[in-house]
Amino acid sequence: MHEKRQLVKVAAITGLALVMTTGIALASMGKGTVTADALRLRSQANTNSAILNLAPRNSVVTLLEELDGWYKVSYGDQVGYMSADWLDVTQSGSEAVVGQGTVTADALNVRSGAGTVYNRLGLLYKGTSVMILEDCGNGWYKISGGGYTGYVSGEWVKVSGNSSSDSSDAQPIGTGTVNTACLNVRSGAGTGYSRVGYLYSGNSVSILKDCGNGWYQISYGSGSAYVCAEYISTGSDSGDSDGGEQTTGIVTADALNVRSGAGTGYSRLGLLYSGNSVTILGSSNGWYKISYGNGVGYVSAEYVSTKGGDNNSGSSSTSSIGEQAVALAKQQLGKPYVYGAAGPNGFDCSGLFYYIFNRLGVNIARGSSSQYYNSGTFVSVDEMQPGDLVYLFDPKYDYSGGSLPTTHVLMYIGNNTVLHASTTSNTVRTDTLFGGYYGNYVVAVKRMG
Repeated sequence: MHEKRQLVKVAAITGLALVMTTGIALASMGKGTVTADALRLRSQANTNSAILNLAPRNSVVTLLEELDGWYKVSYGDQVGYMSADWLDVTQSGSEAVVGQGTVTADALNVRSGAGTVYNRLGLLYKGTSVMILEDCGNGWYKISGGGYTGYVSGEWVKVSGNSSSDSSDAQPIGTGTVNTACLNVRSGAGTGYSRVGYLYSGNSVSILKDCGNGWYQISYGSGSAYVCAEYISTGSDSGDSDGGEQTTGIVTADALNVRSGAGTGYSRLGLLYSGNSVTILGSSNGWYKISYGNGVGYVSAEYVSTKGGDNNSGSSSTSSIGEQAVALAKQQLGKPYVYGAAGPNGFDCSGLFYYIFNRLGVNIARGSSSQYYNSGTFVSVDEMQPGDLVYLFDPKYDYSGGSLPTTHVLMYIGNNTVLHASTTSNTVRTDTLFGGYYGNYVVAVKRMG
């Protein structure tokens, strides 16, 4: 550890010098990676001080100051102290700012590494400005902003200040339609340029310029960007005419994924909800091609009922465990919160879901921490579906001294809404997940079915 700390001291001096000479670099002592299963972030540099948060293994923190056996660090939107014995200091030095961007998603995960498998540090919300420190080349940016330094999906960050010219006033020379499931939109005419977003099958684009090297410059956002011309159909002879009479369908699932192709392996374009009406353009292998936004999308035919069809044939499939769990959970709304209770007339937070899933034939553990460790499978927030359980950790409600992974559990029921046995109202109720209190403390999502 002593050699690593010496490297950090040298890096701090180097970083300060860069700031003084260039004015565009961010100085820090360096980075540290958590090597413990869960490392406590404390209010002071001693084991008797209050625990502010828990950082899971492989979390990356920013080192601000070295003390005797401790580091002052920044983790998420909090500043505190961590034991130096459990931090692997492998990164140091300064990072030049390579651009600026604005968050376009309602709630965007900030992660400790460039991918969905890394721990989530927190959330950024629509309109937040960030500094892009690095284009990781795999659809992810390293950013600083909103109280975080971490990694975000480039799909949900609009990059500003990097277009090649003032092309926003250019007049379109034609229009085209995306003919591939998911098309990269880049900052320049070639695959070596950074990705600034995506277009999906059926999206219409305004072509500003044929660059002559197999790339088009197109209108994108408030400016312009570039796409590979191979994946843009510009004529009326694409051969993808559906013909025939269009059919109307009604979504029967609480929340139904809309995908860019006919299968679960394709990217998700968005969600439809129970009762939504859709225009069906075609069908193949258990999937419907539907009108979606300004283009098309694909949904599982299992969860769309066609008007005038024989819905009483007795062959309709049973809804998923998640959908059944949501339906049963909604029946408990208004029942009282009772500590230690697991139904049927009262519940605590984990008892509610113990009751629901065991009634559906899915055996899960009784306590929220036991469920976290022993029941179901972890899924990313990005793939969360109705019926998934959402685990929170808020330090002010942790009476274990930091030994437990979670302080509350809720069920996601779709449309950014969770259902839970609340100690605030002492009833089973619904609340907004992201954009309110709860979204700030999500530590895991698990699927029980």
